Amino acid sequence: MVNATNLLPYEPSTDPKPLRVSSAEETEYGSVNINVGGGITTSAWCNKITVRVPVGAGAEHLTTEGADIKTGASTGWTPSAPTVSGGFAVITFTPERAVQFTGQIITLTLSNIAVNRTAGQVSIAIVESSSRTNGSFTNKDASVEVDKFPAGFVFRNFAPEKIMVENGEVAVLRWEGSDAKYTMHWGDTPAGVSLDKERIWSTPRGLTTVTGFMLRAEVTAGGVTLTHTLTTAVTVRIPDLVVRNLTVQGPATFADSVSLSNTAKDLTVAGSVRGAGSNPLRISQPAGLKVDAVLNVTGASTFADSVSLTNTAKDLTVAGSVRGAGSNPLRISQPAGLKVDAVLNVTGASTFNNNITTTGNVTVGGKRAIRAGDRIKLEVNSHNKELYLYCETGNRDNVYGGSRDYSNATWRVHYYDSRSSVNDASDGQGTIAEPDGGDIRSADD
Repeated sequence: MVNATNLLPYEPSTDPKPLRVSSAEETEYGSVNINVGGGITTSAWCNKITVRVPVGAGAEHLTTEGADIKTGASTGWTPSAPTVSGGFAVITFTPERAVQFTGQIITLTLSNIAVNRTAGQVSIAIVESSSRTNGSFTNKDASVEVDKFPAGFVFRNFAPEKIMVENGEVAVLRWEGSDAKYTMHWGDTPAGVSLDKERIWSTPRGLTTVTGFMLRAEVTAGGVTLTHTLTTAVTVRIPDLVVRNLTVQGPATFADSVSLSNTAKDLTVAGSVRGAGSNPLRISQPAGLKVDAVLNVTGASTFADSVSLTNTAKDLTVAGSVRGAGSNPLRISQPAGLKVDAVLNVTGASTFNNNITTTGNVTVGGKRAIRAGDRIKLEVNSHNKELYLYCETGNRDNVYGGSRDYSNATWRVHYYDSRSSVNDASDGQGTIAEPDGGDIRSADD
């Protein structure tokens, strides 16, 4: 305990816990240990500590036999024998030299105390000779409080029926205790649960994580409330875990889903995220996977459903080839068809199962191909006796060359598909279109 003047903190404990007063039939003996310096935050020097134990038969006194108190202290400190004066047993603890407290703890011990017969609370006065520096020491006051419980008071054996429960299982705790007001503090109920005279208690709900319990016993005596506490804990098999910061140095396995409940936070992975064993990593969220930055895929990728670019201003760029799966051809199943804004190079054989529509010309071998609806004209050149084909808007192409004279020939119609070669026809067995665009006739028509 620390007051406004002392530099050092003090913390008392007793043996037994709690101290009990003597009865007419039996004298109760006990000890008081005072820890000095625990939790200090600012350096302090000390060259003497004096303890004043109230002597008398009242609730505010500890013993009627002050001269019988035995003393002890941590190494380097020497206690004096108690001197009874002015209603106090006075003991002085002196170090070999001034001690600087920077976090270490020393213990001052008062033992063989014959506790008097009146329950109540005792204030043990402390006078420290201390300084912020190793010099100019002055006396400063402090005190610690010690409770004396009624004779025969019992408060012990606070423990759970099972030290480990299953996740979600209720814990049952028992203890031994005299008549007192009991308050259970546990988990997220810091205000406590009043139990009055009960000696058994079950948690109102199942435990999901390791849980500590503190049971407080209160007795009114000597005009004050005397308090003593016991603690215990219950572990949970496969507990829920809530932490502020978690660092895992080794592999971690999660048998169920892992969620980030705060949507404003990120899951950051310095390495890779992989499926367990040989299983692939699956994104089973119905809304799919959204990547706000660049997505780099260095291995083969398979899409079992459609792949869409929702931003029509963006391109799908492929450095390699886009192929159908296995031996299946690549299909463009969009009803609007395929639009190519640049050059389309086809190096293999192509099959078109429907019409091909073009707003420009189709060029084959550097020359314009005949299209459906074009008007054509066949002409025999009078100079070189070669047969020429004219399209309305096309180039003059040599269809068949030879030394025969076709100027007075008659012609018979033959049909050839694009895979056939042009056959040499004898006189009267060629084909011709009339200059006026009429029907093609054979010589027999």
